[in-house]
Amino acid sequence: MATSPCVYQLMIRHAATDAAGARRLQRRLQQDGVRAAMLAIGDHWTGTSARYSLRYARDPTTARTGHDAEACDFVYLAPECRTDADTKGGHATYASLLQRLIATAGGDTISGSALRRATRLSYDAIAEQFTDIWFDTIPGDALELFVASLPRRASILDAGCGPGHHARFFKRAGFEPVGLDFSRGMLQIAGGKAPGIPFLHADIVSDPLPPNAFDAVWSAVALNHVPAEDAPGALANLVNTLRPGGRIGLNVQIGRPCEIVSRGEDKRFFEYPTDTQSIVSALEGLDVHVDVVHVGTTDRNIHGLPLQMRFATVVGTKVEPT
Repeated sequence: MATSPCVYQLMIRHAATDAAGARRLQRRLQQDGVRAAMLAIGDHWTGTSARYSLRYARDPTTARTGHDAEACDFVYLAPECRTDADTKGGHATYASLLQRLIATAGGDTISGSALRRATRLSYDAIAEQFTDIWFDTIPGDALELFVASLPRRASILDAGCGPGHHARFFKRAGFEPVGLDFSRGMLQIAGGKAPGIPFLHADIVSDPLPPNAFDAVWSAVALNHVPAEDAPGALANLVNTLRPGGRIGLNVQIGRPCEIVSRGEDKRFFEYPTDTQSIVSALEGLDVHVDVVHVGTTDRNIHGLPLQMRFATVVGTKVEPT
């Protein structure tokens, strides 16, 4: 995943016919250090809409569209725009497109903290909808792999606990969970649905966790909302709060380009590791011995989009000092 000191919010709309082209453009932009994001994944626009093309990218000011009320750096990838070096017929070249995008986005760069804030506010707004979809759906295989060798009554930090469904699972299995999330809306629901479990408001990126405080740490999807440049610090924060010999379990969606999914009040940023090896390598670099790697799929999502998502569960043990 390409990263850059400045994170550009580039939203690429696409019709069903040019989604593949949008993905190709997104990958090329990422390789050149521009944070690209698919907006409104799964929308099926008409051919008429697809003709809007690069008019917005040519605008030197922050672009607006007739389909979105809010301003954003915006490109609609349509058949009129090609991502190769073809200049015949007035097609925009990739180089000229990239130059326009950086010039437009340069005046309104978005930091990793701004992406985190937008995601946090989205979770506040969609907390009830998210709970309806996910609360009674437990990734059984992933959780069973994680708790398999934990001692009875082990303390578990559920980092990114959401509405508390995993914390409730841990409690019922005889462990002592503590939930943590950066969304107050989620924590309010968690307190009602999982009584008797402590829930804390904190951010794994910006709030240092107490060192050597837990027997185990579980984090499902939370790292997907951390920009790549902040991920090493967030992961180190989780490992640091784990006692030597303790277990860490990460459940992370993998294998998609980074994106901002924007539908109604939901405007969440997602960063995806390329594969399981990148997660394993990051943990091993923090003195964690990886014991289990498991990959599963699901098509469940809160918007009912036709997506097949891959989730990796990586479980490891923090090496004890010699």
